[in-house]
Amino acid sequence: MSASGPIVRLEGGGGSLRRSGSWSLGVVAPISGIALVLGADAVEGPRTAYVGVLVVVPMFAAVFAGPVVTACIGAVTWLAALTFGMTVSGGSVQAQSLRLGVIAIVSILAIAASALRLRQEHRLTLAEQQTATIAEVRRLSETDELTGLLNRRGLLKAMGRTEGFAERMVALIDIDNLKQVNDSYGHQVGDHYITAVARRLSTSLAGTDLIGRWGGDEFLIILELPESRSGPVLDRARAAVMSNPVGVGDHRLPVSVSVGLADWPAHQPLDTSLALADAALHEAKSAGRNRTSYER
Repeated sequence: MSASGPIVRLEGGGGSLRRSGSWSLGVVAPISGIALVLGADAVEGPRTAYVGVLVVVPMFAAVFAGPVVTACIGAVTWLAALTFGMTVSGGSVQAQSLRLGVIAIVSILAIAASALRLRQEHRLTLAEQQTATIAEVRRLSETDELTGLLNRRGLLKAMGRTEGFAERMVALIDIDNLKQVNDSYGHQVGDHYITAVARRLSTSLAGTDLIGRWGGDEFLIILELPESRSGPVLDRARAAVMSNPVGVGDHRLPVSVSVGLADWPAHQPLDTSLALADAALHEAKSAGRNRTSYER
């Protein structure tokens, strides 16, 4: 799952960010900032008092680190300012005390800000995970578990997005000899047989064509093409299915499908077109199977 915001993993109350560069930004950069500020103050002397800039270091750490790390950075900052004031700085005791007090207050605020940020990021992560879970559940509810194609529910939803197309064709495809395969080799082999047919059908179609498992040994295809162009497409699909026997262990099982094709004009209900396609499918099977029949 990709996330638009930072991802948080809470650990031991301090929290850590699974974020690129969080260690360098939350720890190394603040420590380097302390050294840089104190070094500049030592070089320039009491005229500039760069040491006062140290108050921003804990807040910077709070942006990238958890509360525990931020507290440590705040403590290091305070101790550095104290040590520097006692050994190097020529500033007044009053100014030194004021700086230490401000650094302490800012450090406490930084710890609180870091904790608040982690809570907000954690809530965001939970919301993203819930959204991803809902999307995955929805996807699974619309996908056939055996073949990975759309199931009936997914097909009906997807077909709703084709409304408005003037030329559409509905094709019902039935595996000709699945019952014999199940009776002779068992349903596990039959499932492998169905999966092989589904794979060959789906790879023979264009990306704009809609295909799914309608139920049992039947597949449904929606083509956004007129009948004159749909027939050749379905003939190629049948040829792809029959191109090679389906291999199951030592067995090589021949395979063929029958196809029932019907128009689905924009003004016609889907149920009407499905009934016509089903009638065409029965006609194809009655005529000897392994063929395409078109019902006008």
